Amino acid sequence: MNEDLVSMIVAVDRYAQKNLSQSRYEHSVRVAEMARELCERFSVDPNLGFLAGIGHDICKAESDVTLLSLTIADGIPLSDIERAKPALLHGRAAAVLLSRDFGVTDECVLNAVRCHTFGDAGLCDLGKIVFVADKIEPGRTGIDPAFREGILQADLATMTRMVLEDNIRYLEARGKLVSPASLMMLKDLNAKGERR
Repeated sequence: MNEDLVSMIVAVDRYAQKNLSQSRYEHSVRVAEMARELCERFSVDPNLGFLAGIGHDICKAESDVTLLSLTIADGIPLSDIERAKPALLHGRAAAVLLSRDFGVTDECVLNAVRCHTFGDAGLCDLGKIVFVADKIEPGRTGIDPAFREGILQADLATMTRMVLEDNIRYLEARGKLVSPASLMMLKDLNAKGERR
């Protein structure tokens, strides 16, 4: 493994452990481990998967003001959903922090972290992997074990589509708005009829 990548992983892991609650840190470790395993399966650098996984929630405990301040740096306009609930900006803020403070330059890693909450059309394989790992890591409650197992047996595109559709159903059943980014991602996956 590249020495710079090792240093980044160690630094981000320390930061996550120091700045997150114990349960959020443990979630991040499980996401990182699952992302690494899925990366190995789908021929993506597993170390990048671990880095994106351990870093995806590093801004989860930040205030709305800090999240908004960090997010301004990415130059992407706020969606109505993000404006109404700034806590949803934690992935975008984390991507800014990873780039600015930890020297992460890999665009797939940064996009995976930036888009792990809503997804996004055209995400690279690493982005899909982190999106899936965040939603179905073993510590997540409320997921039928048979459904999780079915997801894990699928190819990457089908896996991503299953998780995305389940997430959209969950939000709609609770009367919550679905992000346009999630809908565009689903449309993109369906249009490509992707298989791996």
